[in-house]
Amino acid sequence: MRLNADIIYHNLKDVLDVEIYGMCETGLSLYRPEFYLDRSSRFLENHVYVCSADHLPDNPVIEENVLLICLGEAPQRERFESVCGILSVSGKEDIFRVFNIVQDIFNKYEAWEAELSQILRRSASVQELLGCSRWIFDNPMLLIGADFSYLAYTERDYLQKQLGIRLDDPTFDPNLIDTFLSLHELATDNKEPLLLSLMGRTTLSVNLFDMNDFLGCITVFGEHRNFRSSDIQLCQFLAENIRQAFLLKPNLAGDRFSLRTAIQHSISGQPLSSEQRNAINRYGNRGELVCIAFRPSPGSTPLPSGYVSSLIEEQFKDALAFEYNGGIVAVIPAKHCIEEDVASLLPKLRLICGVSHPFQNLQESAFAYYQASSALEVGTGIDSGGSFYRFENYILPLLLRNATAEIPIRYFYTEGLSRLAAHDASAQVSYLDTLKCYLDNNMSIAETARKMNLHRSSLIDRMNRITQILDCDLGDPLWRLVVEIVLSAEQQQARNKTTANL
Repeated sequence: MRLNADIIYHNLKDVLDVEIYGMCETGLSLYRPEFYLDRSSRFLENHVYVCSADHLPDNPVIEENVLLICLGEAPQRERFESVCGILSVSGKEDIFRVFNIVQDIFNKYEAWEAELSQILRRSASVQELLGCSRWIFDNPMLLIGADFSYLAYTERDYLQKQLGIRLDDPTFDPNLIDTFLSLHELATDNKEPLLLSLMGRTTLSVNLFDMNDFLGCITVFGEHRNFRSSDIQLCQFLAENIRQAFLLKPNLAGDRFSLRTAIQHSISGQPLSSEQRNAINRYGNRGELVCIAFRPSPGSTPLPSGYVSSLIEEQFKDALAFEYNGGIVAVIPAKHCIEEDVASLLPKLRLICGVSHPFQNLQESAFAYYQASSALEVGTGIDSGGSFYRFENYILPLLLRNATAEIPIRYFYTEGLSRLAAHDASAQVSYLDTLKCYLDNNMSIAETARKMNLHRSSLIDRMNRITQILDCDLGDPLWRLVVEIVLSAEQQQARNKTTANL
């Protein structure tokens, strides 16, 4: 394993009086040390040289990223500091002893690298990978998954007593997740290491990715010693090994991962793999299912989708939940999906949702998702203050929207409706609104008069004029249906325009 100057420096400080100077690269790129040979003026890239300072040449040729471990003082040291790194060892140290100490440093880190490789080959256990790395950072560590579940950790008592993390629960409790996110600023699309402050403690975090898919995050808590600059590179090295464990052990996700992927492929129109079809078969008959499309509440700060999905799966037995198209999709057995339970969860997770009709098989997920997402879309346009929208309640507006394809409704007017619209254009009283209210109230004069705050006789006179202009028999079910559909579609289009302008 290659190291950098900071790693060698901090390990040497444990046994020698040493100072660091000059230009030191941060990457893990330095080879094992070698003795500097007198009269040689060329220093090779990424090489470490152990030397006596008074033997350094006056006119060196120094390539990129060279580290000199110098015993004693030399007047020409400043010339080297401007082009390479220098670890200056004070006192009368034996050069062979120093060389062996540096060799031992490389031996320790290569032993760590070998143990990581052995764990990957043997078990790919993320707990073992974290455990064997404890001495590298001398601090507590925690590995969480993409759904904010606890996958591995060191120093259980510290995490529970000092940070209040309940490791017996599968994920962060809701109060702690707010604290974690607000202080930790964990961004699941951030590929750079994060040195931040969490709960009054300095933390180092590195996110894990497979391509662009977020897998999880390693967090090191700066409790026992201060962080070194080299901890960043070492944590990234550990993260890469843990990423390999995720790839080598698909059972970290198991059937549930295949099921979620199968549902996502189904609703996006992609074919299912044999593994996904087998997972669906193993899922078996859970009775009727419902699909719920969740979306962050307007104006709220959304919680991480992985965390929300995990809580939904905990709340509802045999549920499957995942991020999709900017929201969360969940498929839940209908017998476990009690409306009151879903509704109570929405404010806690800062969500609103649309709910499909019950369906029988996971392979029907695409139709159910269309219903759930459509209910959410149309429902928020009609009832903007709500949070729970059933597809059952929005079938007609959805039919009207799809049937008219956003063509202006006036093109669907009967001749009589056109005459009523012409009247309304120059009158203070809208005959179309009166007609709509009359039809919405099952052609009841009494109920319509009450809704419009009109005297019964005044409404009768107005309806007589309306029916004369309309010139059709509202007692005919077909004519009445046409008029109701056209007026409802016009009302829906007006709502859509209002929502679009907000």
